[in-house]
Amino acid sequence: MPLIVNKGQFVKGVISLALFLALLIPLFTPVVNGQTGMEAADDLFNSLSKGSSYYIPAVAEDVASYHGKEVAVKLKAKDAVQADTLVKLFEGAGATVTAGSDAIEVKGDLGAVLDAAILDADDLFHQREAAVESRYGVDNARHVVYYWYDAFKQIQKAYDHEGQFEQSLFVKKVSERALEPAYNFAGITASKVSERAGITIFLLVFYVFYTIWYGFSIMFIFEGLGISASKGH
Repeated sequence: MPLIVNKGQFVKGVISLALFLALLIPLFTPVVNGQTGMEAADDLFNSLSKGSSYYIPAVAEDVASYHGKEVAVKLKAKDAVQADTLVKLFEGAGATVTAGSDAIEVKGDLGAVLDAAILDADDLFHQREAAVESRYGVDNARHVVYYWYDAFKQIQKAYDHEGQFEQSLFVKKVSERALEPAYNFAGITASKVSERAGITIFLLVFYVFYTIWYGFSIMFIFEGLGISASKGH
């Protein structure tokens, strides 16, 4: 068992580590509007991430070239609720929908379908859930965007099977650039780094400083115990 060979370094390390651990208390107790410090920081960075993930307008502009191109596919739903909602979604986009016992047959204009999905994604992204829910008579806007996403995965496979890779890639782009951010950031208020620069810089500097603080505390304790990482001679 190592003995304390440098009492000063050991004591300094123990005190430093104790202060480090004491600072964890406000980080894990509700001190910021009912949230812990970690939760508040997490919310901030989620908000900043959302603010930098708004690609929907750019994607919406590219849809114009897909108007007049047909989408004809059989969609499978996981349950009756999803099947019923898919019928509402595609009929709302002007497509012809035939619901069978094991699949939903859809035939319509690809551009119109993409426009409808992007509109729903944009509303959800901007926390206008009520607009989506009233549009289809449903009670969960996030489920609507998820059902679009699931349907688009099946449409991609259908286009790939038919060798229509341009359409497949664009459907995938809409999923990744519009549906995914809307679904993942639902309920989060978007912020820009320029709007929260002060607190953002503080948290980043604090994170680096706090990590280094822990490392030096352990190093002082080890030095006090005579444990060194230096190579012996």
